[in-house]
Amino acid sequence: MMTASSGEAAGWEERREDYALRHVPAGYRRWGAISLTGVMMGVATAMFFLAWGGQLAMAYGTVNTVIGMVVGTVFIGGVAFILARISSATGLDSDLITRGSGFGFMGSAITSLIYSFNFLMFFAFEGTIMATAVHDRWPVIPNWSIYVVIGVVFIPLTWWGMTVVNWLMWATIPIYLAFLGWTVYLAATSTKALPFWSYQPAHPANPAAGPALLQVLAAVLALISQATIAADIGRFIPAKNRTRGAFAVGFVSQLLTFCGCTLLGAWLTLSFGGSTNPGAYLTSLMGVWGVLFVIVTQLRINVTNVYSGSLAYANFFCRVFHITPGRQYWVVLTSVAGTALMFGGVFSHLNAVLTFEGVFVMAWIMAITSDIVINKKLLKLSPANFLYKRAHTYKFNPVGVGALAGALIVGLPLAFGLAGPFGQTLAPFVSGGLAFVLAPVIAAATRGRYYQPATVARNIDPALPPVGTGDTDEAVVTTVPESEHENCITCQQRFELAEFVSCPFHRGSICSVCCSAEKSCRDLCKSAKGLRDGDPVLPPVLIRLSKPVASGRGA
Repeated sequence: MMTASSGEAAGWEERREDYALRHVPAGYRRWGAISLTGVMMGVATAMFFLAWGGQLAMAYGTVNTVIGMVVGTVFIGGVAFILARISSATGLDSDLITRGSGFGFMGSAITSLIYSFNFLMFFAFEGTIMATAVHDRWPVIPNWSIYVVIGVVFIPLTWWGMTVVNWLMWATIPIYLAFLGWTVYLAATSTKALPFWSYQPAHPANPAAGPALLQVLAAVLALISQATIAADIGRFIPAKNRTRGAFAVGFVSQLLTFCGCTLLGAWLTLSFGGSTNPGAYLTSLMGVWGVLFVIVTQLRINVTNVYSGSLAYANFFCRVFHITPGRQYWVVLTSVAGTALMFGGVFSHLNAVLTFEGVFVMAWIMAITSDIVINKKLLKLSPANFLYKRAHTYKFNPVGVGALAGALIVGLPLAFGLAGPFGQTLAPFVSGGLAFVLAPVIAAATRGRYYQPATVARNIDPALPPVGTGDTDEAVVTTVPESEHENCITCQQRFELAEFVSCPFHRGSICSVCCSAEKSCRDLCKSAKGLRDGDPVLPPVLIRLSKPVASGRGA
């Protein structure tokens, strides 16, 4: 963020926050696709995917696992591309996109909790693999102490945001590749290898749960959260490079994840005689070096889990409790909660947890995808621009909230086994399909009335429509860094004009975060009194500026 004065302190503040609660201005969207793909590779190369690939192959056979990964790449990669491209064009993360894609200001807080649990779950998965490696090598060290150390060490690693995360990813990649090459060599020369392409489990997966391939795909759907990670990372891509960058961060990273690391995990498991936990077989094969391999890999992925979890919590607590201590403090909560799941033994129920999580994540992401693709593009019932400011959104939009609720009402009983094992397999498909259909149905029924309320709080940036949509048919894409800035009337910090609305309560320009956290105004700008009294005093910047500073093109 821009502050009143520059310098090292301001620079570190900017790096810590990484615009956790705001749109990323064009001037800060300067990361190259290669750098951000390096961050996404930290996700793709996680030990979880090695373990998961091994478990899928052992439970469902190689052919089903391969088909499932190809489908996962195409489907999840396509959604990730859409979200990452929008994120680059607008500077919004997945949470802010959700606000303007059918959920509303408070409605998206529900999805923030769903999103945060996803990262807690994966933090626990990865941490358990790391703990297994250390404990198997040195049994005298109790698991509980390893869990505690893991929970603590990721706090400083993610405190400073994307700058340190990106550095860590690239600094560790040579080490990772060297160890990976060693592991592949050991697997290729293993005397315990089981046949790869022809492998079928001696005891097939529960036939009552449906065809094996369907069960694999049900687990794959839970990983659609990869698409939202692509959006969170993609918001740092320059808007002019949004298509190329979104392809790299959105699609290529999914290809590496599903058809790369996951299938590699299946092959390694079969090569080493059926062991599915990399923390166990790498330590057995390489000794101390195996432990180091696991630790390096887990450092790479868990910094991403903690970082993204902190974004979700920052957004949730800002809206619901009006608490804004800074993104970095939610790193602590993410680490502590993830460590608690490690103590709860979540890794031992990996596939079941993934399928259950898939019900929630599919409902959320399919609802916003439907709103973007159908409601915005085809039906024109949803505003072209992604409205995210409190002053420009309803608390709850029935389009997204209703689609999510309807999907969960049907999907959750299935996930809990109400219709037996086959119903559990179908749960994420039903949840995602219902949400995708319900979003345009509800938008048509409500005629899109709940996307943008009547308000006197206007955008003060002349490059933006006065209250979000105006007469524009296309989303505004900011490609040129703004030269004009304004001081927020409450926090006194200096930001780009796009951050502000005119506030009738404070009688001046207020930034989006202060607006979100304001406890006393009772949404005056959208109330009957505010609408009756009319516009607040014009901010001085509206008098100074006479021409746009950003270009408007289709996102």
